[in-house]
Amino acid sequence: MNPAAGERIEDLQYKGLSIIVKESGFRYGTDSVLLAGFVRASKKERLIDLGTGTGIIALLASARTGARIDGIEIQPEQADMASRSFKMNGVDAEVICADMREFAPVRLYDGAVCNPPYYPAGHGRVSQKGQSGFEGAATHELYLSFEEMARSASGAIKYGGRFFMCCPAERLSEAFCTLTRERLEPKRLRLVSSCPGKAPYLALIEAKKGASPGLVIEPDLVLMKEDGSYTAEADEIYHRNTDGRHVSQ
Repeated sequence: MNPAAGERIEDLQYKGLSIIVKESGFRYGTDSVLLAGFVRASKKERLIDLGTGTGIIALLASARTGARIDGIEIQPEQADMASRSFKMNGVDAEVICADMREFAPVRLYDGAVCNPPYYPAGHGRVSQKGQSGFEGAATHELYLSFEEMARSASGAIKYGGRFFMCCPAERLSEAFCTLTRERLEPKRLRLVSSCPGKAPYLALIEAKKGASPGLVIEPDLVLMKEDGSYTAEADEIYHRNTDGRHVSQ
């Protein structure tokens, strides 16, 4: 499959996967890769990636777990790229171009995943690149708040379904409160630090719809050693050899 003008195909170096991305502008970040590695699902389950963007989370998580992971994306340009990436990789899943806040699936999903905008609309500089300024929406709550995300996730999954998300560690309390209001009980938490001795910057959260309280806090994920090299676990998540090279699995 040939990319359109202004696009390129990027080798994900995992199980032969590739992804279509823009040559300039925001594509996907480290956090999406970490969240994809945090998702738990079985081959029999069907999940939905809310705000799929390029489709990076759905591609990586489905390849690792075997689950079918559909995507929903409000931006037509991004939805089209994600759909073409799915087809290019032979992924049996659908990309729905729609607003997740108005999405009512015919059949509820077993789970959902979302890498939401991290910052309130008035926090820091907002990028205006891309179609209708949607690149800024990838990082700032221009069109989607934590509350709207949680409500969308709760409405898309069945009772007992799991929801996976990430957020800045500094917004963890807000995320927990928002999830519980939407009957999504936080059940698993893992904090991510860039290196030993540094405070966590990211929180990976698994919540369960309709569950009772009871949180499992996993050991922190540390990405780099003191000498600047990646930890063995980070290498595993990024599918690298111990020498830093990527390896297909």
